[in-house]
Formats: sequence, C-alpha cells, structure tokens
Amino acid sequence: MGILNTRLMWARNFKVGMKSIIEDRVTAHLGTIESVYAVNIRNKSEVASWIADRTNEEKIALTMTTALNTWVMMNAGVGSVDIPTNVLEQIHNSLTLRSR
Repeated sequence: MGILNTRLMWARNFKVGMKSIIEDRVTAHLGTIESVYAVNIRNKSEVASWIADRTNEEKIALTMTTALNTWVMMNAGVGSVDIPTNVLEQIHNSLTLRSR
C-alpha cells in the first residue's frame, strides 16, 4: 500500500470518526435543550446527522446547537417540536459567511 493510499485511508477514518463524535455531542446538547425547556425534539437524530454532515469542527457544531437553543426557547411550546431544515440552513449559512 502506497503512502498516498495510507494518507487517504487515515483522512477517511478521521472524517468518519469526527462525524460520530460531532453527532454524539450534538445529540447530547439537544438532550440538554429538551430537559431545560421540557420539550421533545422529534427529529433530534436527523438534526445531529445534518450538522455532522456539514462540519467536522466541534466549535461550529457547538455554535449551531447554541443557536438552536435560542430557536427552541423562542419557538417551541410545550410538548414536541421538529427543528425545520430551513432553520438549520440559516444558522449554518450565517456561520459560513461569518468565517470567511
């Protein structure tokens, strides 16, 4: 196996590993949001996956969950809530524009 193949395998494994870590951390943050506001985020796993698919940086994932905390506080009533994809896109786009 050549050095290029070894580096490609390492990079792929790193990205897969980071995606799992990001998903776990986002899921934990969303669980905290659920506890604080006494709501059930029905699409929690989809939200965690969506965020993990778009970043491998923990800081960005944490910033997104912080923004989601505010969104849930302002928009969720009592009971269950779905976080719309357009909300995720707006937050992500805002962070992407800010980092340029």
